[in-house]
Amino acid sequence: MATKTAGLLHASVRTVTYRLERIKTLTGYDPANPEHRFTLQAAVLGAQALNWPTNPLPATG
Repeated sequence: MATKTAGLLHASVRTVTYRLERIKTLTGYDPANPEHRFTLQAAVLGAQALNWPTNPLPATG
């Protein structure tokens, strides 16, 4: 999968695997797990809908 993805992104396989591992490290969600992938995709769509990070998120509290 990483080889095909790397080709589509015009990146090295090492770059793709590093970034996937970095996502897992930072978020605790594994992009290889379908349930986690859904959560990550939902987060990306939410960020895009809120125009984040261009617009700061509202303060909570």
